[in-house]
Amino acid sequence: MGLSLYFLYPTYKDYQFNKDIKNLANAQDSAAFFDKYSTELLKAREDRIKLGLDLQGGMYVIMEVDIAKLLHDLAKKQDETLDQVLAATTEMTKTSDEDFVDVVDAKLKEKGLSLKAYYGEIRDDDANIKSTLKSEVENAIDRAIQVVRNRIDQYGVSEPVIQKKGSSRLVVELPGVSNVGEVRKLLQGTALLEFKLVIDPQIAVKVMEKINTYMAGGNLDSLIKADSLSKITKVKKKKKDTTKLTDKNVKKDSTTVSQTKDTTKKDVTKKDTKKDTSKKITSKDSIKPTDSNLSGLTDSNGNPIDTNQQLSEEEFKKKNPWFFLVRPQQFEDGSLAWFVRETDKVKVQKVLDKKEIQDLIPNDVSFAFSNRSTFVDNGEKIFQFYVLKREPELTGGVVTNARSNIDPTSNQPVVYMEMNSEGAADWGRITGANINKQIAIVLDNVVYSAPVVRGKITGGNSEIEGMANIQEAKLLEIVLKAGALPAPLAIIEERTVGPSLGEDSIQKGLYSSIIALILVAIFMIIYYRFAGSVADLALAFNMIVIMGIMASFHATLTLPGIAGLILSIGMAVDSNVLIYERIREELAGGKPIKTAIEIGYKKAFSAILDGHVTSIITAIILYQFGTGPIQGFALTLLIGLIANLFTAIVMTRIVFDIMTDKGKSTINFG
Repeated sequence: MGLSLYFLYPTYKDYQFNKDIKNLANAQDSAAFFDKYSTELLKAREDRIKLGLDLQGGMYVIMEVDIAKLLHDLAKKQDETLDQVLAATTEMTKTSDEDFVDVVDAKLKEKGLSLKAYYGEIRDDDANIKSTLKSEVENAIDRAIQVVRNRIDQYGVSEPVIQKKGSSRLVVELPGVSNVGEVRKLLQGTALLEFKLVIDPQIAVKVMEKINTYMAGGNLDSLIKADSLSKITKVKKKKKDTTKLTDKNVKKDSTTVSQTKDTTKKDVTKKDTKKDTSKKITSKDSIKPTDSNLSGLTDSNGNPIDTNQQLSEEEFKKKNPWFFLVRPQQFEDGSLAWFVRETDKVKVQKVLDKKEIQDLIPNDVSFAFSNRSTFVDNGEKIFQFYVLKREPELTGGVVTNARSNIDPTSNQPVVYMEMNSEGAADWGRITGANINKQIAIVLDNVVYSAPVVRGKITGGNSEIEGMANIQEAKLLEIVLKAGALPAPLAIIEERTVGPSLGEDSIQKGLYSSIIALILVAIFMIIYYRFAGSVADLALAFNMIVIMGIMASFHATLTLPGIAGLILSIGMAVDSNVLIYERIREELAGGKPIKTAIEIGYKKAFSAILDGHVTSIITAIILYQFGTGPIQGFALTLLIGLIANLFTAIVMTRIVFDIMTDKGKSTINFG
């Protein structure tokens, strides 16, 4: 019971926060409220019982990947016959579950043609061609899912549901969405993959200092006019990413050695760079920030910032508000990077969106977060914050292919990236001019990787190393391919649920649950007297346990889920009825109360267990193969059934055993 209440507390806190927000008088009060309670509010919303689309309103969308367009673009030749086959296949698959590639193959054979005529080489086997095409289709859908999920995450929709349906469709549920047109544009827009240079640390420090000084009370006009805020001590340029970018066709070590020799000849001061480039970085070199003081970072008064925060947290926040949100840190190798706590990401973005801050930021500078947390600190996810060139060096349209694999020489995951002839020429120029610098791979303004360029890459074939595992490499592969999304997404079905309808559903769901509980409780008390009261107590306990379990798993409550909850109430009552009827039979046969209770529970146990096990199996099947609302119903029912077994068999039995052990000889079972 205590554990269930613990897990339900965030839901209660979120309810209170929402209630307080509604009572705020104006936007200024709202801003002050969010600034004060933002951490607690975000934590409560993260751990609460989530509400589904039908309970809070939003948008339901079915999207379809244009497989016909994908296969048309993949064909080595396009003619009228292929267009007719693809068009006919599209119409046929709308009303059937047949695989698109299989249908194309069959229709080509009807015309006396084979897949070889349009795909693969003359020596290729049709079966292999078909397998390759199916893999391309599957890959395109995975890329589409990745792009959609990334965009929705940036949009800030809570509890979105994105799942594959059939061979080419996506089901997207967006609870709480109100601007339908904006979301529609978001979902259907072309994925934007860009390759951007990471800004030099010294320049990044200057930009960050300006923002911090202004937020601490500095004069905006003087900051805009100033070329620099303070004298910046040089920051050693070393690697800030575990990944490195090399020419696939060149030996890895040769590039590194040549760079070492060149840097030594040109400038003696780059001794640290020489040392750095000769070190082979792999995924084992997990870089974590240290507490080292950063030279060159100053506060609003021009005094060095103590990144160890010898000051109290409140004092540090007051003197350095920006560096409180965006923490400057040194890596173990001495390089500079910026980190933001997950709970502060929204705050950082709000600061950057302000016009005054925009005036301080140079026109050629932009910012982006890493796609996933870099590490976890005290249970909170920490994201890297990148300072990038605003204009991309290259866009994803030039990427023709990407594939992840395990490098046989190093046994580490790598991603091989291929570009077209135009991209290869530009890539050679870009990498040649930015050796030992980071180039960020950015999809929809989210940084997925920022490898260090190890040498000029010609031919357009690059190798990205340093991923932690093959899953991370696979994700980067999908991202690189998603930049040149070959299969457009089309919305084929769209439904919106208004917030008023959602509130109405919540009210009706609550009313139905309360009425069901009250009627059941009254019936049990009238029919079974004192034993009915015990059953009602167990039922209340059961409801709290069910909701507590749902909260612990961050489950989403839907209207069908409420139906599952009510059904589990019925099952709980049925269990108590079976037990009580067996006890009454034993009492009618002249058995003493303690013996009757023991025999009654024993006789009813098999029937209760059989009923619950069969229902649990059904719920598991529904959850496994169902989608959306069906899964919500199945999950709630499953949790309720498991809780029922405990409360019906264990809890009520404990109450009766305590009473009989204290010498009570009679218990009213109606």
